[in-house]
Amino acid sequence: MIRAAIRPPAPRSPRTPLPSIIRAASAAWLAAAFLVGAAGVSFIVSAHTQHRDTAALTGLGCVVLAVALLIVFTVLRLRTGKRSARETLTTVGLIVGVPLLFRGPALIALAALLLLCVLILWLPQSSRFFQERDPKARRRFFGRR
Repeated sequence: MIRAAIRPPAPRSPRTPLPSIIRAASAAWLAAAFLVGAAGVSFIVSAHTQHRDTAALTGLGCVVLAVALLIVFTVLRLRTGKRSARETLTTVGLIVGVPLLFRGPALIALAALLLLCVLILWLPQSSRFFQERDPKARRRFFGRR
């Protein structure tokens, strides 16, 4: 009987722990996702209790819940160091956060949280983390190498 040599698995390269700035950004984004999700649930509940604009409020609530789920999914990608996750969260934060600044005092806190989350993602410590984990390809001229 011929025995095949059993090789031990190749050692994994140890992943460096997440920098504190990325952990803080992840926690802040998850808190923002929770608040956005709570707003979505609030729209749906008020649609069914007030019996006014039921379809519109339910639709808006579903869209807001979808945005909250997008934030949670993207935060998971952010923790792996994907540059596209930072760009997606920045886009969501700006598109949702800036208009909320002008919607009254109740929503200013959520807007400030979203814009603070965007700011954290673009601090120099965060940029270093993304440069190490997901470096940009250098392109010379119109995308050609």
